[in-house]
Amino acid sequence: MKRIIIILLVALIASSLSSFGPASADSPRYLHITEMTMEPQGPHASFTVEYELDFIARLYVLFLGSGNIEPAINDLFYDFDDIKIISIKENQARVLAYNVGYQDDDIGGVFFYDSYVLGAKVDTFIVFPGSKNPERLYNVASTPNVFMRLDE
Repeated sequence: MKRIIIILLVALIASSLSSFGPASADSPRYLHITEMTMEPQGPHASFTVEYELDFIARLYVLFLGSGNIEPAINDLFYDFDDIKIISIKENQARVLAYNVGYQDDDIGGVFFYDSYVLGAKVDTFIVFPGSKNPERLYNVASTPNVFMRLDE
């Protein structure tokens, strides 16, 4: 009986691996990005990615750990030059992107953040979540071009 259960689990995990694909504007079948927040921090930006996993991927995470979602998170940020995954949980990942903003010397105190293509569509993208007026974008496949004053 135990062998049958193990064989079924291995088959489920193997079938879920076949759904892992390269980066594109379409979300992988096993991962649905529901919300992403971007908090600029000087030249860097912190991202929180909220996602839902399908049943097979949840089983995969249950048995092998959430670190196995790391390739999908890396694929989401494929257009960025330098990222660090801070944490990955069952339904959330925190990522730090380095050197995504720049400061114009002519306009002191303002950082500019260019748009980056994402490896999946995001249902809701929030910029400046802690501010008085966070910007909400829906069904996006790239980060927006934004600017931020250091004193905001």
